[in-house]
Amino acid sequence: MLALVLWLAVIPAGIAVMQWGASCAADLLERIRDRFALPATAGGALMGLATASPEAAVNVASVAFGWPDLGLGAALGSNVPALPFAFGLAYLGGCYADRGTNRPSTISEDGTPTVKPQAVPVQVLPYLGIVLLLALLTLPPAWAGLQPIDGVILFLAWAAFFGRAVWRKPWRKQERSSAPLAARKTVLLGLPAAALGALASVYAAQKAGSALGWSDLVVGLFAIGFLCALPESYSAFRFARDGKPTLAVSGATADGIVSLSIALLPAAFIGATVGNYAVYVVNVGFLIVVLSLYAVFNHKRHGQELGPKFVALFLGLYGGYIALMVWVLSV
Repeated sequence: MLALVLWLAVIPAGIAVMQWGASCAADLLERIRDRFALPATAGGALMGLATASPEAAVNVASVAFGWPDLGLGAALGSNVPALPFAFGLAYLGGCYADRGTNRPSTISEDGTPTVKPQAVPVQVLPYLGIVLLLALLTLPPAWAGLQPIDGVILFLAWAAFFGRAVWRKPWRKQERSSAPLAARKTVLLGLPAAALGALASVYAAQKAGSALGWSDLVVGLFAIGFLCALPESYSAFRFARDGKPTLAVSGATADGIVSLSIALLPAAFIGATVGNYAVYVVNVGFLIVVLSLYAVFNHKRHGQELGPKFVALFLGLYGGYIALMVWVLSV
């Protein structure tokens, strides 16, 4: 019992260290975005490299330990709640945004944030495409699991998304705006910290899951993935509060694209299989539903308002996902 409590304490500690390392990289990339005046959607693609680094580190660690299903579960577990939580936190962030004479155009008078329509073709549809591609590569019985060729295909898909998002408009270098030396030095400490945090959290999560009788996929989903999603989703509150709701949502979608493509390369290169097919199908299916609905809603010319009804719909869908997962795991 004491050992289980110890492992359960190590998991969030390791994830906290990973998130600190990711935040160091995100801070540097945000400064680069500001320096070159990148649009919010392109900035989100750049930020996704940093915010998805915990999932990438977890996959490397899980493969190194011989538990690739845990890394796959962590990638899915951080993606499933990401958009519902980002929508909710962005709405709360809009409530705290400046509503005076300096009120951003993306925040309405009542505090409702609006995501620009270009988020759909640049971020949401590529994210949906990555999820559909992952389903095609892993769900058919003849192709079940991840293979090295799948890793190559996923990497090329991510490269196409990243190139289109970042280079769709010329970069405009701003005067006297550069990442300070302190930010660059902090990254040199943050990246090794993220790696050590991943090793600790993966090892502890697998030991705790074994003691509780959970499969590695379920452990990755709820012991690591869900906890990784919480601090990542909080950035949506911060961006929306600063009048950048498009960046808030773009960061969540870019994070998902990275964590379901290049973050899965270690598992693909060793030919990982899917441990619990039903659980995997539920998670992939939920992502397809959420992204499809959001793409439909945000096609309007003026963008999509993240109002109470909109947020309630997606949080309600997430509640339905939890209920379905409980049923699947109980049968």
